[in-house]
Amino acid sequence: MLAAALVVTIAAALLPAAPASALPSGTGWSASWNYYHPAAYQYSGTLPGVRLTGYATDEAGTSATLGTIEDTAADGRCARVLLYANGVGYIADRTTCGNGTSLSYTTTSYSQGLLVIVYRMIDGTNTHDKGFHLFIPGSATDAGLRTVGTGASWSYYTSTAFQYAITRSGVSQIGYGAHQSGDLRSSLNTVQKTAATVGCATGKVTGGTTVTGSTCVNGGTASFHRPDHSNNLEATACYQPVPGTQRCLALNIPEPW
Repeated sequence: MLAAALVVTIAAALLPAAPASALPSGTGWSASWNYYHPAAYQYSGTLPGVRLTGYATDEAGTSATLGTIEDTAADGRCARVLLYANGVGYIADRTTCGNGTSLSYTTTSYSQGLLVIVYRMIDGTNTHDKGFHLFIPGSATDAGLRTVGTGASWSYYTSTAFQYAITRSGVSQIGYGAHQSGDLRSSLNTVQKTAATVGCATGKVTGGTTVTGSTCVNGGTASFHRPDHSNNLEATACYQPVPGTQRCLALNIPEPW
């Protein structure tokens, strides 16, 4: 809970909300992370003119990461990435300017999760005009995260329509949504129980309003939707084995600005 609260505090300070009167485009916005090996995960993110690619090792919950931030457009903007590790502080800050330029980073170790912040900067200033954050939780107290395939992603496939997915042991959730007039955002979701054990899978989306769905049937699915979310959304997928401890995975889906 403390780690989650810290992420919210840092993100709120660094990422301003979109103006209520605007309906900005999400074209070119995306982010994802996933375990491709029990001891390694990858992450990526894009904004218009910005591309981030990173890889991290994970040895029983202790991680280190390397990556590259690229400026991909001749638009008078720069690409910036900041990495914040809970319990350590900022472990990387790189900015590159000029179409086709890039900078790499390698970090010290961390064990309490990684906050990835991606910005598009106005060249020659300290001002950013687009940005988002992606939180990758630490696995030191949740070994199930290190299952190959665990991860989360979101992307805009039109200027106002987006898709997202969350996968962890026992549960998967996929969703679609749209940024609508009145600055509202919709979500249409399906959660699936992927475990063969006794238990229940639950999905949830919050953002001004909340909607949930759950199923306890092996291989079963449940659909749920809501048309009146607002601002950034958080999608959460959980699996509750019986007996056992409920484990969840959350994903922030930003509102473009």
